[in-house]
Amino acid sequence: MMVVSNEDLLLGIDIGTQGVKGAIVSLDGKVIAEASVEQSCKYPRAGWVEHDMNQNWWQNPCLVIRKMLSQSGVNPGRIKAVFPSGLHPNFGPTDENGKPVYGAILYSDNRAITELNEINQRYGLKLTSEELTPKLVWFLRREKEAASRMKRFFDAAQYFVYKLCGEYVTDTISVGGWGAIYHSPTMQWKEERCEQLGIDLKLLPRVVPPLSIVGEVHSQAAQETGLSKGTPVAAGTNDVTTSTISGGATKTSEAMAYYGTAGLLPVMKIDMDIALRQPYPYEERGGKPQDGYLFDYPAYCLTTGDSLRWFRDEFGYEQRLIEAQTGISAYAQFDQIAENAPPGCEGLTFLPHMLGQRSPNFKPYASGAFLGLRRSHTRSHILRSLLEAWGYTIRFGLETYYPDGHPLKRLIATGGGARSKLWRQIVTDITGIPQEYAPYAEGAVADAYLAGMAIGYFSDFSVLLNRWLSPGEMVFPQPEHCEAYEEGYARFIKAHEIMEPLYCLVTKFHQGKE
Repeated sequence: MMVVSNEDLLLGIDIGTQGVKGAIVSLDGKVIAEASVEQSCKYPRAGWVEHDMNQNWWQNPCLVIRKMLSQSGVNPGRIKAVFPSGLHPNFGPTDENGKPVYGAILYSDNRAITELNEINQRYGLKLTSEELTPKLVWFLRREKEAASRMKRFFDAAQYFVYKLCGEYVTDTISVGGWGAIYHSPTMQWKEERCEQLGIDLKLLPRVVPPLSIVGEVHSQAAQETGLSKGTPVAAGTNDVTTSTISGGATKTSEAMAYYGTAGLLPVMKIDMDIALRQPYPYEERGGKPQDGYLFDYPAYCLTTGDSLRWFRDEFGYEQRLIEAQTGISAYAQFDQIAENAPPGCEGLTFLPHMLGQRSPNFKPYASGAFLGLRRSHTRSHILRSLLEAWGYTIRFGLETYYPDGHPLKRLIATGGGARSKLWRQIVTDITGIPQEYAPYAEGAVADAYLAGMAIGYFSDFSVLLNRWLSPGEMVFPQPEHCEAYEEGYARFIKAHEIMEPLYCLVTKFHQGKE
């Protein structure tokens, strides 16, 4: 029988695109310690996006854990399990000792379009450039020297697991993002396809459910993280899954609107507690791009929050200076500026596809654009148009995926951008769907709860929903803004049609500069 002490703690670590967050949480849901560190991507060529695996997926998580232990004074022996989550799906190749042999190619990278088209045509699929398999094939064919040294390859959370305990695994939810080579119902790799694509089966990890305890923190990892040797390590999963859980969305009728680097609206196909414990029983089809996922992604924009970060970095010197002097974030200042523009931005429309369009239509060569820009427009209009684009994207996706009506009864706003009440109100007004804000919804806290599930402290989500999470602030549609946003939405849809033939010209320009 498990002996549970009130002194026991759980640790969650969330490795994101732009930062790493950690949380140490007690069994009653009290956050004992939390810490974070910002990180960045590399852009070697147009359309390419990479992470430094060692720094972003190991050293930064180690730093976050050490900061939490140092600041809280917690005895690491009280931490009874670790559960990681991370950005997904990514391709991070290493040698046999886990040393990177190349930069980690991220989910937002578009370099493997030729391989993607080949795989889709050969097998009658509709994968997108997010999936891992086309990137693997690209690497094997085009980076032969580095590929010859590759013995393993990782996603973010799985690399952290490997560095903690030496186990090479992936999980049954995340593997849905590989595409083409995995059969979920049997938990088997498709050997014939792997052979056809030149993928050695010896390269592939063991696949286990996310709640599986796969190992224990070994001596070297204990020294680098400050954790106790022997601490149980769960397989972990992707950050979309844990972010959804962190907001309290665990049923198919509930969804999370994630205001992050990438904006997401994932809609579950089966209840979460089932998906965490057993293979998700999908059959690969040539239908929607996300057929292999636990989620549908009616709205998925790679640069939702990233467009604001871009604006901050390129045009927000004054706001960054004020932030450094007063502590008032540049993003909070942007809200004050954006409030000065009216709904609909007086005809200004922003297309947010700065790294290509993912959903509801896959167009990897799409680009960002401002349309309707006039001399009378100000910085307020431009900033508000960045916010409005996320609302239009959600509505566009829901109407495309569910022409007869979407299944959602509850929508929860999470992510760093959701701190902005203005942004949540804009999205609510555009979509007509009330939103519940989950201010303390953090993937790292959900990770900590899942660590408890992994070692048997919790049997379901009841403790999370009833004790760990608090009801959030509600925002409701404002009828007086309906007309302006109906017109704005019509422009947003028309703008996609207008820009379609121009995307190839933009792409050729960038390719000519390489």
